[in-house]
Amino acid sequence: MSVYALNYVYGGPQDILTEHRPAHRAFLRELHERGVVIVSGPLEGDAALIVLRADSAEEIERIIAEDPLVVHGVVTEHTIREWTVTIGSVGSDTSA
Repeated sequence: MSVYALNYVYGGPQDILTEHRPAHRAFLRELHERGVVIVSGPLEGDAALIVLRADSAEEIERIIAEDPLVVHGVVTEHTIREWTVTIGSVGSDTSA
């Protein structure tokens, strides 16, 4: 498994973001409990960073297609990049 950095940009209506944020966070918590999401949180401005473990960027695309904020059009842009950690760590390896 590889580590990926997922950047979300929020551009949808604020009321829709507010309405679906609890379901979005529950979705991410469930992925965290499964060892898929390592860390996540908002960035300055209308953005967020989510660090995940997956076999491919395509797998992440499939996963985030079910994120309530993606489903309801609040996430207007996203980028997925494989991230090689060279100093420090991003948590224990769940594949071992």
